[in-house]
Amino acid sequence: MKRIVVLVLMVITVTLAFGQKAVRQTASNYLKEGKLDKALESINLCIQDPSMAQDPKAWFIRGNIYSEIANTKDENFKSLDPDPLTKALESYKKATLFDEKKEYTEDIFQKVNWQRNKYFNEAVEFYGKKDFKSAMLSFDHGFAALAAINIPDTLSLFYAATCASLANDMTPAKAYLIDLLKFKAKSVVIYSSLSELYRQEKDSGAALGVIREGQKMYPGNMPLFLAETNIYLTFNNTTKALANLRLASQKDSANPTIYYALGTIYNKLVDDTTKTPEMRDQMFNLAVEAYKKAIQLKPDYFDPVFNLGALYVNKAVIYDDRAKNLPLDAEAEFKTQKAEADKYLEAAIPYLEKATEMQPTDVSTLSSLKQIYIRQQKMDKVKAVNEKINVVQQQKK
Repeated sequence: MKRIVVLVLMVITVTLAFGQKAVRQTASNYLKEGKLDKALESINLCIQDPSMAQDPKAWFIRGNIYSEIANTKDENFKSLDPDPLTKALESYKKATLFDEKKEYTEDIFQKVNWQRNKYFNEAVEFYGKKDFKSAMLSFDHGFAALAAINIPDTLSLFYAATCASLANDMTPAKAYLIDLLKFKAKSVVIYSSLSELYRQEKDSGAALGVIREGQKMYPGNMPLFLAETNIYLTFNNTTKALANLRLASQKDSANPTIYYALGTIYNKLVDDTTKTPEMRDQMFNLAVEAYKKAIQLKPDYFDPVFNLGALYVNKAVIYDDRAKNLPLDAEAEFKTQKAEADKYLEAAIPYLEKATEMQPTDVSTLSSLKQIYIRQQKMDKVKAVNEKINVVQQQKK
């Protein structure tokens, strides 16, 4: 009697499985006929049955149905599901998981890759319109499409990170870059960009850690070397920053940024009152030399032009202060100190004037020039500068 019961159960099981395969075929037929509502109803009924829960073909058909819903222009079909593409990708993922014989691998790849390319093209359009947030999301969706079948689309992920940075959305930018490293993506930009984000977060350990990993992958790489230097500058490790930049200037003697950075460090040491006067004078000369080298390499480089003018002005202030602190009967020394101040102010003029040509609305530069012209009693130039300042102030109102 027990044998009969077992036999009956086996027959029922086979019959149910056969019946669900028929439902699966019905869903496929509806899909071919464009009846997406009926196709969806049939395939969901099919996979709810335990006998079909791990059937790769059923999941493949389900993915196709949801994919069509995602891309249809028929509003009636669009309303069938609020997020059809996610369900399509989930379906393809399960189809891939259950497809031990790899019968549907190529077809699934073609379907998913088509969707990835659609997102990629959308992202490019958003990027062209400077809608970086939307571009980021589209690149992200493109990555997710291939990720559903275990293919890491590092190109889409890299562009998603780039667009996130351009959109000033640093949280996803950081997450994308971390994922890129997990996927073994190879690019100096990934290491330098992630390190820069950590630097901005004031996490010196993480910033240097990423740079170290990048330097293992790309030994001797100049951008990573400069990124490391920038970290030292941020966290006031002047000694290491200076050593790096001196070495960098030997390796890349045509890079104006390196000489500008050197100038800023020397400039900082000029202002360090804990240093001896002799040391500060030495740093002044080195700062002048570095700024001039940067300007020579790149004449339209505003920062070293302005900084050099300001450096001369600050030097003049030192001599003016010395003159003010002299006793009343030290007339000769007073004149000597004032003459030195005038010499450095005269040296500042061409750089400050050039800076105002490069950035006409920079009020701080105009104000510095005005004070020098007043001291030199060049009232026609004082009047011209005042007019420029008034124009800038009116524009800001």
